[in-house]
Amino acid sequence: MGSRDKIKHLRREQLIEATIDTIAKRGFRKTTLSHVAKQAKLSQGIVNFYFKTKDGLLFETLKSLTEEYETTWKRAVAAAGPNPVSELNAIIETDLGPHVCNQRKVSVWVAFWSEARSEPRFRKFCSLLTEDYFLQIREIVIRIADRSGRHDVDVDAVARGLNSMINGLWLELMIDPRNFDREAAKRACRNYLTSVFPTEFAAIDHPVTAPRRASQPGRRSEGSWTEEILENGNDPGGTKADT
Repeated sequence: MGSRDKIKHLRREQLIEATIDTIAKRGFRKTTLSHVAKQAKLSQGIVNFYFKTKDGLLFETLKSLTEEYETTWKRAVAAAGPNPVSELNAIIETDLGPHVCNQRKVSVWVAFWSEARSEPRFRKFCSLLTEDYFLQIREIVIRIADRSGRHDVDVDAVARGLNSMINGLWLELMIDPRNFDREAAKRACRNYLTSVFPTEFAAIDHPVTAPRRASQPGRRSEGSWTEEILENGNDPGGTKADT
């Protein structure tokens, strides 16, 4: 790659990262090319040189997020070795690890999922990623079922169940970052798989940590949600989770 191409590549990456930051802070609808330029500390003219429209920049941002995510979890699966139980555990560790499961990235994923309802290009991209993820999980579940002689297992239901759990835990991070417990989230996924494959997943060597004490329901005084939101700048979680 020549020096000019290298600079062009770095500028595009810089603008995509600035777009992710801007969407995470402002939301999808309120993000403008001007905001992205300010976040990247570049002139709007440079932004317009690389991306002619906001839609073009947003689509490239979605592509970049998708490629990074696929590369990350597929690399984790490959590193886990040929054991399908280890592969599925690696996916849980990756999907709920701080590199993937953080407020910055999850908020942007949710923003794109929301826009996918009315934007065909976003919908197609998100659909392809979801289907590829499902097929990969399904293939691993099939191998576990074959190895354990569990031919009665509904592999489609198990694969979709795990995917739904992880998506729900991502949303939990967004809604209540202060109380989000990463290790408890991983345990929940492993417990789900243990309920299907008790012998295989009970033997996984993973760190055991004491569950955090759940907050007591019904203990907030009247109006305390409003007060907390106002005090923390519209973030009911107060402090931010790792980003």
